[in-house]
Amino acid sequence: MEIELLSFQINPPERLEDFIEADAEVWDPWLRQQRGFLRKTYTRYPGGRVHIRIFWASKRDWDAAAKDPQIPAIEVKMRARFLGVYTKLPTL
Repeated sequence: MEIELLSFQINPPERLEDFIEADAEVWDPWLRQQRGFLRKTYTRYPGGRVHIRIFWASKRDWDAAAKDPQIPAIEVKMRARFLGVYTKLPTL
């Protein structure tokens, strides 16, 4: 199993739950169609920070999903759906 970690800063911080709701609505249908997708979890932190962990059956499955040409269109849909500002943070 492989775990993809994504970290975001949400502004204003009070919109964190709205961001999570939008993320689930926009990304989950696509994720459920990807080979090897197992589950996704959210960890909330004070100040509007959230970590999203996506669990994959294998690194091969994760890599294949990351190359899907639909991703840019889904990202545009996410920006249109969430009426706040979010910034993807670097992860270690």
